Amino acid sequence: MVTWLVAFTKPRSEVLAQEHLERQGFEVLCPLMRVQKQRRLKWTWIEEPLFPRYLFVGAKPEQSWAPVRSTVGVASLVKFGGTYATVPQSLIDLLRAGAEESQVHRPLFEQGQKLRIVAGPYASLEAVFEMQEGTDRAMVLLDLLGRQSRVSVDVSQLIAEDRR
Repeated sequence: MVTWLVAFTKPRSEVLAQEHLERQGFEVLCPLMRVQKQRRLKWTWIEEPLFPRYLFVGAKPEQSWAPVRSTVGVASLVKFGGTYATVPQSLIDLLRAGAEESQVHRPLFEQGQKLRIVAGPYASLEAVFEMQEGTDRAMVLLDLLGRQSRVSVDVSQLIAEDRR
């Protein structure tokens, strides 16, 4: 049976800490989420930790927790009143199931969803999502000169209208 604790990491060191903990034989879970951010004037999808600065660390009963506290990237283990914060296995299983489900490829937007184009020749226009064209492009409907026109745009130029 594995016991799960919560490690508090140094800023933006989740991946580094996870790597070093796994080398020491600990199980590590760092759930990720995909978010859309603007980088160098271009919208891109990146993966960020679901819980910034926190990792879930699992150890077998015969393993000592002492090495965790001195691992590169780890600031400390989370405690409440001198007792380590433990996480139930059911929560770990739920987080893992959510991570596996998010790996399934699904369209970034739903058909008929209202979008805003944020870059390129159609910047600041409203569009309606029609379909995905591969991983980098989408077919959208634009109102141009009084009629709807199909236009193919880079998905990095689109954001959901309700996210503004």
